[in-house]
Amino acid sequence: MAGRSHVLVESQVVWGKPEADSFLREAVSLAESGDRVILYLVEDGVFAAVSDGIPELARLVELGSEVWADEYSLGHRALVATRLSPFVRVKAAEALDRVVRQADGRVAIH
Repeated sequence: MAGRSHVLVESQVVWGKPEADSFLREAVSLAESGDRVILYLVEDGVFAAVSDGIPELARLVELGSEVWADEYSLGHRALVATRLSPFVRVKAAEALDRVVRQADGRVAIH
């Protein structure tokens, strides 16, 4: 039986914030248990998309999950031309809406 599908939305800067670290570790834990996770980086969370120093992003992709960065948030923070982590795909909010409606597991926003 396939695992559940979860959507976790990170809206905060993740460096040095214990609650953000915990949120990312939870995403990895869900993926390690065989569930599919989409981690959507939005607002200040998109700063994680331009860093190579967040091992949880690589681990999620390695486990078959996905990391998305919000197109609008990247543009609003002048990060569009910045090199993104190779583990991150740029998606519009409409894509988030679709996966939230299809999720049969946890949907959480941090």
